[in-house]
Amino acid sequence: MSAPMTAEPRLHRLRKIEIVIHAEDQRLVEDLLTAARVTGWTMIRDVAGMGHSGFHQGKSIFNDQSGLVMFVGVADPATVAEAARGLARLFASRPGVTFLSDVEVMRSDYFAGPASVRV
Repeated sequence: MSAPMTAEPRLHRLRKIEIVIHAEDQRLVEDLLTAARVTGWTMIRDVAGMGHSGFHQGKSIFNDQSGLVMFVGVADPATVAEAARGLARLFASRPGVTFLSDVEVMRSDYFAGPASVRV
């Protein structure tokens, strides 16, 4: 028999960072997120959308280095702020955008780094 579901899940406030870049800069962003101690992220390849230079196709026709890539990560506010500072330096010379937002997660331990205190 399964355990009864609770009426309201316990939510934990964190920050979300979303980054859209040219695929050729993927490694730079991975290194930056690692250095900032973002312990995990989701990467979505072949993102399509409208930008300053027009519409960007979502499908890479020639190789994995063309097109756009989107990263989505969740971490504590200080960690996300550190990643955002690094991205601001990167975007001084490379194209890309970053979105930051407050989020609530149900599994805070899933987003905590190995040295972090678990909530």
